[in-house]
Amino acid sequence: MNNPIIVGAQYCSPLQAQLTVAKQIMDFNHDQLVISDSIGNTLFKLDQKKVLLRELTVVRDGDDCPVVSIQKKSISFHDTYQVYNKETNEQLFSVKDKHMRDKAEETFEIELEDDLQPTFEVKGEFVRRNYHIIFRGSIVVAEVQQGHVSLSSVVTGKRKYGVVIPPEVDQAFVAAVVIIMEAIHNEGKERSGNYRDSSDSDSDY
Repeated sequence: MNNPIIVGAQYCSPLQAQLTVAKQIMDFNHDQLVISDSIGNTLFKLDQKKVLLRELTVVRDGDDCPVVSIQKKSISFHDTYQVYNKETNEQLFSVKDKHMRDKAEETFEIELEDDLQPTFEVKGEFVRRNYHIIFRGSIVVAEVQQGHVSLSSVVTGKRKYGVVIPPEVDQAFVAAVVIIMEAIHNEGKERSGNYRDSSDSDSDY
């Protein structure tokens, strides 16, 4: 079963990709969320201190060109984030919080614009950045793993976690989902009164 190309074929690789999500957390840094490849090249970035997505937010590539835009739907029965093609403004997919409908499940559903049923699911430990993006119920198209918080990450003001993506998977799609999960995590912390601009605690990042 082939994975669908959602954002663009140019974001697919014939090789497995190991990406790093780095969040700048100190005020003297550039306040960016950056997704880079295994040799440190920036693939995607979000110039935003708090990843909350309440306003229309643009995800850019390493050359600063817009890739997709994301916004949380203002009125919805359950939290819904919509992702648009930046060139055509066509809606590509939406991410919905299934947990708000079914309290027994910690699952987010991803619906492609042309599909009647969810095509992907996001499952795992979202607070600790350990989760999978799953296609058609069984095929893992991305694995997000929280790495060890090193002394250098504390000194430089960066917190990092990894994303492993199999061959021929749309990396821009995965990047958009990872950014949405970051926003959901931040909104949860904000609602609980635990959101801090300057840093995240080691225990939940």
